[in-house]
Amino acid sequence: MRIFKKRWPITSILYVMFFFVIVMPIVLVAFLSLRAYTDILLSNITSRTMQTLEQVSYSIDQEKSRYIRTIAAIASDNNLISLATSYHRSTQSKDLFNSSIQLENQLKNYLHDMPDVVSAMFVYRDGGAYFFEGTHFHNINTRINENLLKDTPLYQKALQNQGRVLLFGSEENVLIESNDKYILSAAIAPQYERSFSDIEMIYFVIQAKTFENLAESSSNQNGSFIILDGNGSIMLDTSKDKNKNIEKQTIEQAQNKKSGNFKTMVYDENIFVTFLTMERTEWKIIYITPYDQMTAQVREIYQLVMNVSAAGLILFLIVSFFLVRSIVGPIKSLIYQMNKMKSGSFHVNLELSGPLEIYSLGKTFQNMTIRIQELIIERQEQEKLKTRAEIDALQSQINPHFLVNTLNAIKIMAMLSKATNLVEMTDSLIKLLASTFHRGGSYIQVFDEMQSLEKYIHIMKVRYGDRFKVEYDIDDCVTDTYILKLLLQPILENAIIHGFYGKEAMGIVKITSRKNMDQLIITITDNGKGMEQRTMEALLHEKKVESLCGIGIANVNDRIRLNYGEPYGLKINSELGVGTEVIVVLPLLSNDPDQSQAALTDDKSA
Repeated sequence: MRIFKKRWPITSILYVMFFFVIVMPIVLVAFLSLRAYTDILLSNITSRTMQTLEQVSYSIDQEKSRYIRTIAAIASDNNLISLATSYHRSTQSKDLFNSSIQLENQLKNYLHDMPDVVSAMFVYRDGGAYFFEGTHFHNINTRINENLLKDTPLYQKALQNQGRVLLFGSEENVLIESNDKYILSAAIAPQYERSFSDIEMIYFVIQAKTFENLAESSSNQNGSFIILDGNGSIMLDTSKDKNKNIEKQTIEQAQNKKSGNFKTMVYDENIFVTFLTMERTEWKIIYITPYDQMTAQVREIYQLVMNVSAAGLILFLIVSFFLVRSIVGPIKSLIYQMNKMKSGSFHVNLELSGPLEIYSLGKTFQNMTIRIQELIIERQEQEKLKTRAEIDALQSQINPHFLVNTLNAIKIMAMLSKATNLVEMTDSLIKLLASTFHRGGSYIQVFDEMQSLEKYIHIMKVRYGDRFKVEYDIDDCVTDTYILKLLLQPILENAIIHGFYGKEAMGIVKITSRKNMDQLIITITDNGKGMEQRTMEALLHEKKVESLCGIGIANVNDRIRLNYGEPYGLKINSELGVGTEVIVVLPLLSNDPDQSQAALTDDKSA
């Protein structure tokens, strides 16, 4: 199973996939196609060969019937039998000669349409024979050895089947000085009374070339025929190079069935044998074809398929090489650039190439690195702005100890002078400044921020009198949450100084706070004179606007966004003659971020 858990290179995966998905199916289809084609070709050849054997069987049967009819007619001709008997019984030379001439003429009449009859011999019971020589065989010695003939099994078989014409394969040495290795022979024992006929057997020798020509006319140049009689004797063999071992082996296998085919090997050569048994005579026709010649067309097609497959495979390897390189090359380049970026180098020099998906991946990575660089620069700028905002806040402060001590001295002098209002105003200012300059960090709880606002409002009421009032609607669940210091005072100061300026009616400021999921929403609403759109925009962007603490509304908005991000900040809604609403959107912080950051720093250092 380790082979499946191992991380393989994409090159290996693609090549393995190509092999199993493309190469193997092509090879398998080619192999199965060639095999199916070979089976179909052999089936067609076997079918055609069997049809040829049936045609040859029919032709041979017709030729055989012609032989049998002619020979039977000769054996049943009383006049001819009488002449042959007279020839045997004649003692006078003249009678012998006349009988011979008449007998020869009658035989010629019967055999004029059978030019392939080599000879005919009338064998007598008490010895002796009349010999007739075929018309077309005067140039060879065609005499039959009577004694050898009588010793043959076919002679005895013919005697046992009187009145029937029997055809046999030839026996050697029966035809003297013959160059034909195999000939056909026919014999009939006439059924006559001894008083009428002295003939025991009429024996015919027929040249097998007639059958051989008939067989070769229905065969191709590569095959050969073997014809067997009912006893398995060879009656015809058309092979040019007769091999006894081949004949014996094929005959033994063909004798087991009436018809069929089989493949065998003889002397390291494959041969294909098709055979058929003739129904009337039980003769067997065997056709032998060299298997290599039969399948020559298959081998040619196989070679063609192999050449085409090899060329296709080479072309496929070339195409797959460039295809894999077009996929893997850009991926390797992308991995290299990723490793560079992992090392801290964001200067990506990536050449976009490859298929659409790889190109899109490279393009996305390139855009991502550009965006990361932009975010880094943006983060650096934000840090600079944040630092600048803190510096501006610090620059607006004065030495807290000096200022508080001075105010305490003024408070004591006011008490000695019994100036009650001055004492209360100075006390509120001292507490306000003490809260503002507290060294506990940048964050303060909402409850403490509201306490500081009350001190600030007291001071402003001493300055402006009872021209305004402040209402609070603070949700108890947010009083313990943390916000940045000095966020609400500049907004409240803007409402009192600018919102109620020149207005005779009582000014009302309402401060509400509520929880909205993971956000803290603080709303400061006044019923002042309102402002125009451009004034609202200037208020959010103009940083020269100053308040008591030296921090304008634009600074408040910047501090919120620098600390928490874009979703947070100030939203101003105002309408001339109606009033202004400032919405402060902050994250809901249940813990002091300064303390959390300090604890995290301590853990890392530990």
